[in-house]
Amino acid sequence: MSVQAGISCKWTDDSQRFLLEHFDAIYNSPPQIYHSALPFCPSSSWLCKCYAVELSQEVRVVKGLPAEWGGCSRTVSFSYTPLPLACWKCTVAIGTSSNFIVILNTITGSQMAILSGHTGPVNSLVFSPDGISLISGSSDKTVKLWDVQTGGVVKTFHGHTGWVNSVSISADCSMIASGFNDGTIRLWNTQARECHCIIRQGEGIIYVDFSSSDPQHLISASEDGTLQSGILMVTKLDPNMKVLKLHSP
Repeated sequence: MSVQAGISCKWTDDSQRFLLEHFDAIYNSPPQIYHSALPFCPSSSWLCKCYAVELSQEVRVVKGLPAEWGGCSRTVSFSYTPLPLACWKCTVAIGTSSNFIVILNTITGSQMAILSGHTGPVNSLVFSPDGISLISGSSDKTVKLWDVQTGGVVKTFHGHTGWVNSVSISADCSMIASGFNDGTIRLWNTQARECHCIIRQGEGIIYVDFSSSDPQHLISASEDGTLQSGILMVTKLDPNMKVLKLHSP
């Protein structure tokens, strides 16, 4: 039983790597399995040994055949420039220089959806912790909240006067932070769907991120090489206070 289990495991592992590595060719034309896929299996793979007779009648690779499977199991090619990436379980979102967002399945690499709505390159992406929402920041000066399941825009946040460099969402999904190159961070209330306040940090903000455990703990990185970390006392803010400073606790 142990030998059979070992063979089964090897067969399963090799088959999965084989299908992922040659997914496009097989998907577009299944007969390509014998002409454009199997001949390029690593020499030590179970598939190469199992189909040795069939491969001897097909194209033979005489030089350059890998001995083992490589570290990359799937390569996806694009006709546009990918910019930021965001992952949640088996889903990856890719922002592009062509103003749209591509949603891919991380296992097969197949395209699940294209999100359109920005009018400038997408500079930053982040999934909500529950994977229900996707937040994007763009050179069109806006932040968008997307419904991942429908691909629709839930809300577009306006207020930045230049490129949005980075976005983040709190662990409880109540706040979105967006950084701008004028040195300010805007906090957006996802329920009220409006700007709650502005935090001024001085130099251009290149990165903002909420703590994964504390929804009021925010970290920012600036162009001057500094890293700021602080607690946002959101519930105690004066509603009339528009510009704040992020201080370390």
